[in-house]
Amino acid sequence: MSLRVGVIGCGLIGRKRAEALDGDALVGTYDLAAPLADALARDFGTTACATLDELWARTPDVVVVAVTHDQLAGLAIAALEHGAHVLVEKPAAVSVAQVDAIEAAAEAAGRRVKVGFNHRFHPAIWRAADEALSGAHGDVMFVRGRYGHGGRLGMETEWRSDPARGGGGEIVDQGMHLLDLSHWLLGPLPLHSALLRTQFWDTAVDDNAALLLGVPDDRLAPWATLHVTWTEWKNLFSLEVYCRTAKLHVEGLVKSYGSQRLTIYKMRPELGPPDVEVIDYPGEDVSWLAEWRHLRSAIADGSPVLGDLADARYGWATIDEAYNMTGYGPVREGVGAA
Repeated sequence: MSLRVGVIGCGLIGRKRAEALDGDALVGTYDLAAPLADALARDFGTTACATLDELWARTPDVVVVAVTHDQLAGLAIAALEHGAHVLVEKPAAVSVAQVDAIEAAAEAAGRRVKVGFNHRFHPAIWRAADEALSGAHGDVMFVRGRYGHGGRLGMETEWRSDPARGGGGEIVDQGMHLLDLSHWLLGPLPLHSALLRTQFWDTAVDDNAALLLGVPDDRLAPWATLHVTWTEWKNLFSLEVYCRTAKLHVEGLVKSYGSQRLTIYKMRPELGPPDVEVIDYPGEDVSWLAEWRHLRSAIADGSPVLGDLADARYGWATIDEAYNMTGYGPVREGVGAA
């Protein structure tokens, strides 16, 4: 059965979502910048909506919400109240309170909400998580994640650098992805400590964040270190998952981050040099398509959604704690309170 889909927010990410509908029907687009909505609608054989009421009247089964962070929650709730399932881009909201409000609206409407954590669906990351969570290599002991880009001229004036619109800085931009992956692999680890810096970009928000996650007084408990940066002069993605008998290392994503590679280091009983398996993946980004197919399946059969509001809630709770711990708390005063 083909789904009827509406897209709110027709910029880069909204277009990626439309391109990944896999045969489902785009029935309407909406954007405050009407030319963007018109262009996306025209490219997919539909018409743009001048108002949200016009979009609701087209009875979409699913609404994709791909707007600035401060607008995500309100539009997701509106779509739920009009009877649609929702794919809301990460970070889903700008506060824990807003995530909870989306959850309440979803429960009242009896509809599903998927948060756009597309990184889970990159094939190298998916395979690494499958290997780690299978138990074949023993328990996961710790995770080390690094993610960064070098920004672009004028980035300090963009909405992501405005705490009222973005909710925070790099800890939100790319940190939310690493927090989601850590949550997937290790569960809701508490924040042990954090360092946030604004070292290069002239903004109120952080351009670097380093997080240490884990219980401090349990010698056997899993833990994680995460570093995200807007000062990575060569775009980088690296995720290392350390199990008792293997290390799983994902490098690259696509395009400027380099093609994905998964290296599996399997320890021998006598230790020493491990057995090494290298898996290289094609250069195209299939994560958007895989994530859409997952959501469509979950809607059809009621199966759990991977990358949901609970994951976003954990991310925001950790981010808030990191901001308060490091003196950045005033940056988020009043953000997402309602």
